[in-house]
Amino acid sequence: MELMLSMEEVEADKILARHVANLAIANGNCCGWVDPMQRPGYMASSTVQLSSVPICPLEQRPIWCNELERNYGRILDEYNNTSRGTPMMTNQWMDVGCGRRGSGHDDHSVVSGRGWKEYVLFGTGAIESDYDAPFTKKLLRQHLPDAVTLAQEGGGEVIFSRLSPRTHIKPHCGPTNLRWTAHLGLVIPKSKSDCRIRVGNEWKSWSTGKILLFDDSFEHEVRNDTDEERVVLLIRLWHPELTSRTVLASQLVQEAIAKKEESVQKRYNPPA
Repeated sequence: MELMLSMEEVEADKILARHVANLAIANGNCCGWVDPMQRPGYMASSTVQLSSVPICPLEQRPIWCNELERNYGRILDEYNNTSRGTPMMTNQWMDVGCGRRGSGHDDHSVVSGRGWKEYVLFGTGAIESDYDAPFTKKLLRQHLPDAVTLAQEGGGEVIFSRLSPRTHIKPHCGPTNLRWTAHLGLVIPKSKSDCRIRVGNEWKSWSTGKILLFDDSFEHEVRNDTDEERVVLLIRLWHPELTSRTVLASQLVQEAIAKKEESVQKRYNPPA
């Protein structure tokens, strides 16, 4: 695992990382991996069988996707308000991985180009009121309460995510297969073919007002090769097969956080 962690930090080592993952899978690896493109630091144990699909097919999307898409315009208005509103709100925008909040402090290492910024709605670093995005927060509490709880417990976040022009988020794997990620397209460059996301081996483009739902424990990357910004509402949520098992899910995510910290400590503080 420590070898894989070191490889994940170097873009040129990604092919080697997949090769090592293949060898680990073939030899009954202890990480629980089944696909060399899915290499999270924590994989749900064999006692908790979770399906693995890089991108959720349209016909399998949960009903809350329709609610967010239906209200896209009002969510976009509140995004614009955070960007152009009071200094208290505009100052809440931060570079991804800048260290101003507890989670995601290593995310800056995967950014190449002009930058990637976030505004936290739920999770560490969020404003402790609803005045910045009252409609969006109410909508999320109503239709995605488990995602809100996940963020508040430190296992995820809900953010406005703004990717600058000419920026590349390099290939990487999310920390666990216990959760998925949703993107609601808010501001999408006109040239969709030049602003895309790859999850596993599949490339996708965003559409304004539409949800893209994927498992970020699969290797993924983002390219914005346009001269326009790309903005999405980003939501971390439980794997859909865990949503009815919230107590178990909470226990598993705390175990995942502990395992991640243990792996990092082993890597940087080897035993004497």
